Amino acid sequence: MKLLEREPFLDELADLLVESRRGRGRLVLVAGEAGIGKTALVEAFCGESARGLPALWGSCDPVVPARPFAPLVDIAEKVKGPLRGALDSGNRNRVFEAFLAQLRQPGNMPGLIVFDDLHWADDATLDLLRVVGRRLRNLPVLLIGTYRDHEVGGGHPLRIALGDLPAGVVTELRLPPLSVDAVAALAAESGMDAVAIHRATMGNPFFVTEVLAAGGDELPAGIIDAVLARVARLSPSAQDVLRAVSVLGQRCEPALLSGMAPGDEAALAECVARGVLEMENGALRFRHELAQRAVRDGLAPGDRAALHGRALEALCRLGAADPAELAHHAVEAGDAEAVLVLAPAAAERAAGLGAHREAAAHYAAALRFGGRLEARSRATLLEGHGRECLTIDDVDAALVSQQEALECWRRLGDARREAICLQSLSLMLWFAADGDRAVEAAERAVELLGRASAPDRELARAYATLAQRLLVRGSDDAVTLSWGERALGLAERLCDEPVGVHALTTIGVAEIFLGMEGGWAKVEESLHRAKAAGLSEDASRALINLVEAARDTRRYEVADRYRDEAISYLAEHDPDHDLFRRRLLGVLAEIALERGRWEEAARLAGGLLVEGRSARLTRAKALTLLGRLRARRGDGDPWPLLDEALALAGPRGEAQEQCPLYAARAEAAWLQGDMARARTEAEIGLNLVSIDPWWQGELGFWSWKAGGPPRLPVGSAKPYVLHSSGRYQEAASAWHSISSPYHEALALAEAEGEEALRQALTIFQSLGAGPMAIKVARRLRGMGVRSIPRGQRRNTRRNPAGLTARELDVLALLAEGMRNADIAERLVISAKTVDHHVSAILRKLAVPTRAAAAEEAARLGLKDGELLPAR
Repeated sequence: MKLLEREPFLDELADLLVESRRGRGRLVLVAGEAGIGKTALVEAFCGESARGLPALWGSCDPVVPARPFAPLVDIAEKVKGPLRGALDSGNRNRVFEAFLAQLRQPGNMPGLIVFDDLHWADDATLDLLRVVGRRLRNLPVLLIGTYRDHEVGGGHPLRIALGDLPAGVVTELRLPPLSVDAVAALAAESGMDAVAIHRATMGNPFFVTEVLAAGGDELPAGIIDAVLARVARLSPSAQDVLRAVSVLGQRCEPALLSGMAPGDEAALAECVARGVLEMENGALRFRHELAQRAVRDGLAPGDRAALHGRALEALCRLGAADPAELAHHAVEAGDAEAVLVLAPAAAERAAGLGAHREAAAHYAAALRFGGRLEARSRATLLEGHGRECLTIDDVDAALVSQQEALECWRRLGDARREAICLQSLSLMLWFAADGDRAVEAAERAVELLGRASAPDRELARAYATLAQRLLVRGSDDAVTLSWGERALGLAERLCDEPVGVHALTTIGVAEIFLGMEGGWAKVEESLHRAKAAGLSEDASRALINLVEAARDTRRYEVADRYRDEAISYLAEHDPDHDLFRRRLLGVLAEIALERGRWEEAARLAGGLLVEGRSARLTRAKALTLLGRLRARRGDGDPWPLLDEALALAGPRGEAQEQCPLYAARAEAAWLQGDMARARTEAEIGLNLVSIDPWWQGELGFWSWKAGGPPRLPVGSAKPYVLHSSGRYQEAASAWHSISSPYHEALALAEAEGEEALRQALTIFQSLGAGPMAIKVARRLRGMGVRSIPRGQRRNTRRNPAGLTARELDVLALLAEGMRNADIAERLVISAKTVDHHVSAILRKLAVPTRAAAAEEAARLGLKDGELLPAR
C-alpha cells in the first residue's frame, strides 16, 4: 500500500537519526492504534529514508507468557559478537552488558535498531529499555519502538518503564488516521465509495486496505469479515498454509510448515503473491497481526489444538531451544506431559532473565496441567509460583500457592522443606498485613530446623528471617538483635554472604531504632557488600531500609542522600521487583507529605492505587496518606479512604504500619472537631507503639490536642514535647530545622502575637491546608487584624488535583456514565486521547476506578466542565 500523509513523520525520524549519528542517541516511540501503520512507517523509513544505514529489527510477540528478550533473540541471529551467547546463558546482566558493548562498537552493530510491538514486551525487554535508555545520550544509536497506545494505560508495564527514563531521551510520534482525501486516493481504481469506506474504517490504513482487497458491491460488516473474505478467495492448500502460519507467532521458518500444512511451494507462493503473507529475510509472517488473529480466531478449537501440537513436534524435530516457545505450543495443544516438562524450564529461564511476570505465568500453566502430580513435584511448582507472584506484588496469589505447598510438605512429613517453605510464607504474610502469623511462621521454621538437626547454613537463614520479622513487628529489640547476631555469626563462619548481608541489614536497622548511630554504618556496609556480591535484591532491601529508617527517625537529609540512588538502583538492577518498587514509592510519598510537597505525595500515592494490584500494606499506606491529605485540605470526606486503609491493615498488622494510620485518623477527627473520636483513635495507636519516640510523640500529641493527658508519653520526640508544653516558637523552630512545614505551622498557630500567626497562615495557605488556614484567619480577625491574605481562589482550592480544562470536560462526561468512545465523539477528539485523559484524571484525583472518579466529580460540584460555586 502506498504510504500517504506520513511525510512529516519520516522527516522527523530522519532528523533524529542525524542527531543520533553525532553521538546523541534517542529512543523514538511510534504510537497509534492497531492497523494505523506504525510498522509500515518504520519499514519505509528504514528502507528509503535512513541514508543507506542498515537496521536491525526485533519484534515482541502476542503470546502469553511472552518470550524473554524477544526482540534481542531476533537481532542476535543477524549480528556477530557475544549477544547470542549471553542470551543462551540465561543471565540477564550478561545480556545487558553484551548488548551495550555491541552498541558502543559501531562496527559490530548498526546505529538503527527497531523494537516492534512494545505493548507486548516481556519484563526482560522492558528492563533492557531502562538500561539502554539511561545511556542513550552517549551512544550513536537511534532506537525506534512501536506500540499500540490504546493498550498502554497509566499502569501498563511499558508506561512504567518509560517513566524511569531520563527526560529528553524519549520522543513520541503519534500517527493519526488517514483523511478522506487519502482514502479516496487509495480507492481511486476500485470505484468504491471513499466516503463510505472512511466512515466504516475511521481512516485506519489497514482496515482500508482489507476492505479494498475484499472487494464486492457492499462493505464487509467488520475487519474480520474483510480478512476472511480475502482468505476465502485462496485455494484450499493456500488456506491450509495460512492456518498453520497463524499459530506460529509473528515470524516462522518455512521449514516448520512441512508436516503442518500439506501442500507445495505453489500454495505458499500464492499466499505471498496475494499479499496475505510476506517473506522477509527467509522468514514468513502475516502482513499484519490483525489478519493473523482473524485467521487464528476463525479456527475450530480442535483444529487449533492440533496445529499447535504439530508445531511443537516440528520445533522439537528442528532442535528448537527456546523453552517459552515450546511451552506455549504445549499449553495450546493441551499436551499435559509436555507442559509439565517445558513450562517449569521456561519459568526458570524467565526468572533468571528478570521476566518475573512471564515466569509466574509459566508456573501457573504447569500447575493447571499438574493436578495429578505427586506431592513433592507439585510443592516445588507451587513454591516457584509463589516466589514469582510475590516479586510482581501479587501477594494474594503468592499466599495461596505457598500455603498449598506447605500442606504438601506436611503430608510428606518433610520437616526440613516445611521449614524452608515457612520462611517464604512468613514474608508473604507480612506483606498481607498479618504480622502475628508472619512471626509465628518464622518461629516455627526455626523450631523445625532445630529438631531436624538441619545444616548450619539453613539455620542461619532461618535465624535471619526470624530477626527480620521480629524487627518489623516491633518486638523487643534485644531479642531481635540476638537472632540477627546469631544469623550473622553463622553466616560469616560459613562464608554465606547472602545470609550475612540480610542479617547485617536487620541488625543495623534495629540499632537505628535504638538510637545507636552505628546502625547506619552497618546498613551501609550491608549495601556495599550486597552490591559487590551481585545480590541485587539484598542491595535493594538495604537501600529501601535506609530511606525507611530516615523517614521513621525524621532524618530527611539521609533520605535525600539515598533517595535517588534507591530509585536508580531499582530501575536498573531490580526493575521488575514490583513489591520493592511500590514499597519505595510509598515511603517517598510519606516523606513528600511531611516535607510539604503535597502534590508530589498525592501523585505517588495515587499512582500506587491506579496501578491496581498491590500488597495490602502498600495500598493501606497510600490510602492513609490520601485520607490525611483530604482532611488537611478540607477537600472532601477522608473517612472512606481511612476506613478502607484500616480494613486492609487489619487487627494483626504491624505497629509501624498501623501507627501512621491511627495518627491520621486522630488528626482527621480533630480537624472535624470530634474530640472524643480523636482521643479514641490516638489511644488505640498508643497501645500499639512500644518505644518509638516519633509515633509516641505524634499519637500523644493528637490525644493531648483532643483533651487527653496533659503530658506526652515518656520518650516522645522533642518537637511534640515542646509544643505540648506551650513552647510554641521553640517547637516551630525544631520542626523548621527538619523541614516539616505543616507541623511548624501548627506550632506557630498557637503562639501569641500577630507575626507568628501570619507566618502560620502563610504556610497553611501555601500548602492548601484549608481548615487550619481558616482557624488561623479567624484568630487574626479576633485580634482586630485587617488585610488578612485570602490565599488561593475558591475554584483552585476545590480543584486541588490541578485538573486541566480538558480533563474537567472529560470528567464531567465520565460522571454522566458515558463511554470513552461517546466522550470522544462529544468532544471531537480521538478515543485514544480520551484514554490518556481518563488515566491522568484517575492519577490526579488519586482514585482507582472510573466510578470513584464520578463520585469525586459530584463532590466537587462539576457540571458542564466547570466547578460550580459552593453554596
